[in-house]
Amino acid sequence: MSFRVLIALSVSAAALAGCVSVDGVAERERALSAAADHTDPVAPYDVPLPQAGETLSEDGAAALAIARNPALRAQLAEAGLARADWAVAVLPPNPVVELTWFNPEGAGAVLDMDVRAPAAALLGYPMRRAAARAAYDGAQARAVLDAIDFAADARRAWVVAVAANERAALQTRILQSAEAALVVAEEIDAAGNAPTAALARQQLMTLAARADADDARQAAMLAGLDLGVVIAGEAELPARLPDPVAVNVPEDAAEQALNASLPLAAARAEAERAARAAGYETLDSFLGGLEIGPAFDIEDGETETGISAHLDLPLFGLGHPQRAAAQIRAQQAADRYTALEAEIRAAITAQVAEMEWASERARFIREELLPASTRSLDETMRQYNAMQTGVYALLDAFNAQASAGRAYVDAMARYHRARIGFTAMMQGGSPSGVEISAPRAGAAANAGEDH
Repeated sequence: MSFRVLIALSVSAAALAGCVSVDGVAERERALSAAADHTDPVAPYDVPLPQAGETLSEDGAAALAIARNPALRAQLAEAGLARADWAVAVLPPNPVVELTWFNPEGAGAVLDMDVRAPAAALLGYPMRRAAARAAYDGAQARAVLDAIDFAADARRAWVVAVAANERAALQTRILQSAEAALVVAEEIDAAGNAPTAALARQQLMTLAARADADDARQAAMLAGLDLGVVIAGEAELPARLPDPVAVNVPEDAAEQALNASLPLAAARAEAERAARAAGYETLDSFLGGLEIGPAFDIEDGETETGISAHLDLPLFGLGHPQRAAAQIRAQQAADRYTALEAEIRAAITAQVAEMEWASERARFIREELLPASTRSLDETMRQYNAMQTGVYALLDAFNAQASAGRAYVDAMARYHRARIGFTAMMQGGSPSGVEISAPRAGAAANAGEDH
C-alpha cells in the first residue's frame, strides 16, 4: 500500500463524513411533515390554532398539542440523535499510526512508520453502515409515530375532559333535584303524612348526591389539568361530546393497518439492524484483535514498504458469548415483530367492535332509555303529588333517570376514544388498548336499581 492509497482513503472518508449532515430541527420538521402525510383526511397540523376565548374542538386540541408541547419536541429529538449515530457509523475506522525514530551515533536517522486499522472494522464496514442506517430508519419511523400518537393522545385527553365536565354538570343537576325533593319530603314529614323512614332515605340520597357531585367536579378539574398539560395552556371546552359520526371501516381494515403501521416499520428496522449487528459481531469475534496496514522504513532518504500487523492472541476465548448474545438479540427482534403483527390485528378488531357497541349503546340510551326514564319519573311524580305512591317509588324513578344519563355520557366517551384509536391506527399509530371492563350491571336494563 502506498501513500497515494492512504490519501485516497482519507479523501473517501472526508466525502463520507459530508454525506450525512445532522440537523435536529430539520429532523423534527421532517417527522411532522411525514405525520401530516399519514393523517389524511384528519390532519391536526393543518387546523388553525384556536384563538383566546374560542371553544376548543377535538381537532384544535390536537393542533395545539403539536404546536406547543415541549414533550413532543423532546421525543422527536431522538430522530436527530439517531441521525448523528448514523453519521458516525458511515465513516471507516480511524487508522492507528505508530512512529519510531532512531538516530544512532555515526549513522543516519531512521524513521519507522506503521499505519494500521482494525481488520474487522474494515471488512465489516458495509455491515456496520447498514446496521446504522436501519437504526436511523427505525428512529425516523418512531418519530413520525410519536407525532401521530401524540395527536391521538391530545384528542383522547379532550374527550376525557369534555366527558368529565358533562358528568359534573349532570351530577350538579342531580344534586339540585335531590335537594328540591328533600324540601318536599321535609314538608310532608312536618305535616305527618309520611313515615319517618321516607325522610331519612331522602336525606341519605341527598348526601350521596352531594358526594357524587363533589367527586365529579374533582374529576373534571383533574381532567382539565391533564388536557392543559397536553395543549400547554387553557381553553374553553364545549358543554357536551358530539354525537357519533359514521366512520369508514374497510373490510380489510387489519391489512391496511398493518401496511400503514409505523410501530411495525420500526420493529422491522430493528430486526434488520439486529441481524446486521449479529453478522458484524461474528466477524469481530474472530478478527477483533487483528490490526493490519502498510509499514514504511525511511533511512538515508530511501523508503522501504511492507505490511504491519498487530494481533491479540485469543487465548481465553474466541468471542462465543458475544456471538450468541447478538444472535439472541436478532431472534428477539424478529419475535417482537411477529408478536406486534398479532397485536395490531387484535387491536383493530377490538376498536371496531368497541365503536359499534358504544355507538349502538348511545343510540339506545338516547332514543329509548332516556325518554322512558323521563316518562316514568314524570308519571311517578304526578302519583306522588296525588299521594298515590310513596317516596320509595319516586326515588327509584329519579335514580333510574340519573343512571341513564351517566350511562349515556360513558357510552359517548367510549365511542370517541375507540374512534380516535381506530383512526390513529389506520394512520400508522400505535395499537391502543380498548376498555374491556363490562358496563355496570343494571345501568341500562335495570337502571331503576341504581340506588
